[in-house]
Amino acid sequence: MRFSNLHTHSTFSDGKNTPAEIAEAAAQRNFLSIGFSDHSDTPCDQSYCMKQKDYPAYFRTVRELKKQWEGRMDVLLGLELDYYSDIDREPFDYIIASVHYICKDQDCYPIDHSLRQQQDCIARLCGGSRLEMAKRYYDLLLRHVAASRPDIVGHFDVITKFGLYDDADPAYEDLALQTLDEVLKICPRVEMNTGAIARGVRTAPYPAPFLLQRILERGGKILLSSDSHAADTLDCYFPESVDLLRRVGFRDMLILDRNGFREISL
Repeated sequence: MRFSNLHTHSTFSDGKNTPAEIAEAAAQRNFLSIGFSDHSDTPCDQSYCMKQKDYPAYFRTVRELKKQWEGRMDVLLGLELDYYSDIDREPFDYIIASVHYICKDQDCYPIDHSLRQQQDCIARLCGGSRLEMAKRYYDLLLRHVAASRPDIVGHFDVITKFGLYDDADPAYEDLALQTLDEVLKICPRVEMNTGAIARGVRTAPYPAPFLLQRILERGGKILLSSDSHAADTLDCYFPESVDLLRRVGFRDMLILDRNGFREISL
């Protein structure tokens, strides 16, 4: 299969490679399209995201790559939009909506950076309850999707990254499914994200199989992404993910190119 990856981070945020290096790597892999989705500027953490002053250069760089690769591979200008960001959507080809923080008053905890930070969030903001943290996360995600009306929902169940949640726990499962049902009414496109596999943290992508099954049942659509932060992980675990989608029952998935979203057969 020829793949596409829309969730890609470059040196404009916390990626290791320049956009030009990433585009070259995507072309070498015979990609149909490559999308850049560097992190939006956030007030709670400036360490990993683009700065406001860098947006014009980001736009210019990706648009130049669009021209350079025209006719050979589609290059797309995207953004991974955090819940706590405020941006002008007009310049972008697509938006990925993701939640990376749970905040209360002056306390702000990353929920996918480390196990310790997740544990601190549970202890200090959530009364020691893992389920309470899950409720806060999924509430933020639903609010974000409802407010931003994104093109794609990013790493839906990313709070499971460090193994603190059991997919077989009925309370957690019910919460995740209820949120997913509401999210799909607003945005039916959900990414299958292999980023934690590339980082050696997980052995399976997001979303979990029970969530993939629900997406299929509700008529939602899957896009395959590696949440890449390096050029050599652009297609991390893609063939295996396609096999997983087939086992769940999917017969197609979405890609995005210059003509918009379209289905390709699995």
